Amino acid sequence: MAGSFSQAQKRYKRAFIPVMVFYVVACFGGSYLRAQYETPPDWLSAIVALTMAAPVVAVLFLKLRLLSETDEYTRFRQARNMLFGAAFTVSVCTVWGFLELVELVPHMWTFLVAPIYFFSWGIASLVNRDGGPC
Repeated sequence: MAGSFSQAQKRYKRAFIPVMVFYVVACFGGSYLRAQYETPPDWLSAIVALTMAAPVVAVLFLKLRLLSETDEYTRFRQARNMLFGAAFTVSVCTVWGFLELVELVPHMWTFLVAPIYFFSWGIASLVNRDGGPC
């Protein structure tokens, strides 16, 4: 363990804030760059997409680092919340995928998996704040 939870939380926030600033700049900047072309070149679209995805991936790794720097009880609670978020996300995506397969629902963009995961993880964190049911 690298130190107290508050120290780990401070390290997390010091890394998280610049990553999120980069994400916002990438989203707006990427959209602006693509709008400069009637038909944006594939290489530009790929760079924009990867640049927007990188901070989302970085946040997951920052959370994993935070998890490894905390005590066992906090680690257990966070891991349980992350697992609930993952289980909920996989469930939603699986059900939606089969409904999509039989053409009962429209196609869902894959990038929505991350917001569904983060949202369900957040809900689990709220529900389990005092050692709740999940």
